[in-house]
Amino acid sequence: MKTNIFESYNADNIHPGFSIDCVVISFHKGKIRILLNKFELRNYWSLPGGFMFNEEDADQAANRILKSRTGLADVFLKQFYLFSDPNRTIMEQNADFLKENASNENEGTWLLRRYISLGYYALVKYDNVKISPKDKERLKWYDINDLPPLYSDHENIIKMAFNTIRAMLPIIPIGYELLPEKFTMTELRKIYEIVLDRTFDRRNFQRKVLTEGKIIQLDEKKGNKTYNPPIMYTFDIDKKDTDHDRFL
Repeated sequence: MKTNIFESYNADNIHPGFSIDCVVISFHKGKIRILLNKFELRNYWSLPGGFMFNEEDADQAANRILKSRTGLADVFLKQFYLFSDPNRTIMEQNADFLKENASNENEGTWLLRRYISLGYYALVKYDNVKISPKDKERLKWYDINDLPPLYSDHENIIKMAFNTIRAMLPIIPIGYELLPEKFTMTELRKIYEIVLDRTFDRRNFQRKVLTEGKIIQLDEKKGNKTYNPPIMYTFDIDKKDTDHDRFL
């Protein structure tokens, strides 16, 4: 084999016909970011994913895949959809991949089977992610509104993840999961504007958020501005799991 691209997967140790794809979401410098990976000799980027070993359940496999790419464990990770369209995989891409990476014509042919994929989304704090270099694999954050060409149906998987998050916002503490311990009101508002694809009036947003009582105003300001620096806030930990977005 020319590379270590197959890692420890083979036709005998994985559940046949089943894969996992993770939409890893963070917030950095005013933008929602998606973690993507790219193997050498591919012309497209893909979601961090992999296969389920025979001794694992789906959640165990998703957590393993996520930890191997981000170094994180015990994060906000949820199943959201089973992608089962018979035509979801562009098999020509897999065939080209094998042609460039397999050491003989029989190696890795299991990649040419039909796979259904279980989608997960993970909400992570940008600064907590430790991207470890992997053999022949690049990992990079991309702005959700400026994604590169993606493998097979991964663009659809990302869209479905965000549709699910929008529908579930009243019970997902998205700000708490994406923001650092201390943040500005602008940063919180920006997250909701991007996810919901709408603009909020700055004053009304702040008033509604503070009225809900789930955010605490701190007696400190962000120190990178000399004129009118923004006030810092933090979440009330005791209220982070309660109807977090009813103010929207």
